[in-house]
Amino acid sequence: MRKSFYEAHKNEIKKLGESAKKQLLEDHIPFWEPRVLDQEYGGYFNCFDREGKLIKTVKPGWFVGRDMYSFAALYRFIQKKETWLNIAGQGYRYTKGNFYAGNGRFQKLLTREGKVLEGTTSIFTDHFAIKGLYEYFKAVPPDEEELAKVRQLTEQLFQNVKDEQILRKEGIRAGWQKHAVNFMTLLVALESFDLFGNRYEDVLRECVRKSLYEFANSELQAPLEYVKQDGRPELSREGRLVDAGHAMESLWFAMEAGCMLDEKSWKLRAEEVLDWVIERCYDENYGGFIQHIDVAGKAPEEQFLVTDYEGIPAAWDSKIWWVQAEGLNALFMSALLNENEKHFIYFKKLYEYTELYFRDKKYGEWYSILNREGGVLCDWKGFELKGPYHITRCLMKISLLAEKYLKCKEAENEKEEKSI
Repeated sequence: MRKSFYEAHKNEIKKLGESAKKQLLEDHIPFWEPRVLDQEYGGYFNCFDREGKLIKTVKPGWFVGRDMYSFAALYRFIQKKETWLNIAGQGYRYTKGNFYAGNGRFQKLLTREGKVLEGTTSIFTDHFAIKGLYEYFKAVPPDEEELAKVRQLTEQLFQNVKDEQILRKEGIRAGWQKHAVNFMTLLVALESFDLFGNRYEDVLRECVRKSLYEFANSELQAPLEYVKQDGRPELSREGRLVDAGHAMESLWFAMEAGCMLDEKSWKLRAEEVLDWVIERCYDENYGGFIQHIDVAGKAPEEQFLVTDYEGIPAAWDSKIWWVQAEGLNALFMSALLNENEKHFIYFKKLYEYTELYFRDKKYGEWYSILNREGGVLCDWKGFELKGPYHITRCLMKISLLAEKYLKCKEAENEKEEKSI
């Protein structure tokens, strides 16, 4: 008789969860914890070379919210360590200064001292700031005034993501939608439930619908990064782009939402779309997921052949740290929630790939960017777009998901035994 998924893999799942937690606590967080705080001016340092030397002192707005989220989540889910809560608290305090621009908007980039270098040009900065505040307030419950303020920020954000003038600053042309904006709005709505109950459930449901049934196009069997405002694909210019990391990030958000709202169809649809991403973007020759590809399976349009990561050029088939991290999240979640053998196999392959090529055994953390063959293109550990977020969240999620799955299965088995 064939073993169940649980019986066949429970020991592997336990070891993988333990491995991820060990890497998180003994390799990843020890790189960031002693470096991330700016004790003099507040906020966070983010830009470090391979060895951990500070190479820039600018304050990227994305990482005010991201660092606040990561360290508050570590405090909530991994260990009640006051150092982590204090790090998250510094981000909370920073939102009360020049970082906040008013009218629900936050600054994209500041100097170390707090002078604005780039203002309200990034709707993603607003998403990250709000989800960072959510996570901090889940660790340190807010008073009524603070809760009302973050609710106002949330409602302003949900209006702003529909404002074409704001979206144009992200390079989104009139008449188009970008998947990244949709799934970040999905995530904010999802993470709002602990503070506001189902107040924003309609926003969540609409974003999940778009991610799973508009951006993920069944006729093309492709997860598109851009579609028209009415949800139709238009296969020209940016409309031809398949972005592996954004697709997989959105899929595990949708699966989490499916678990929370008991929508089994969302988990099954995400499982189906994840197969499309593997087919199109997993590099069977060298391992790992490529950055992005044309919908026809060839090199993308000229504007997407090279991505500028704050001065670091990465080819379309380069291997990027965050894409692998989100791939691990999506594959592991689908493997366990759907008990999908194929996705478990790919998760293990990808986990081994990141261990061999991305993880820096000498100085800790992961390299930023590899070429297709696995050579290091950028060994920086942090810059304006990389810090303690994607990898932190990935390792934490793997650990927590493995623990939860095993406990649930053990409880189910005990219940069955008692009923016999």
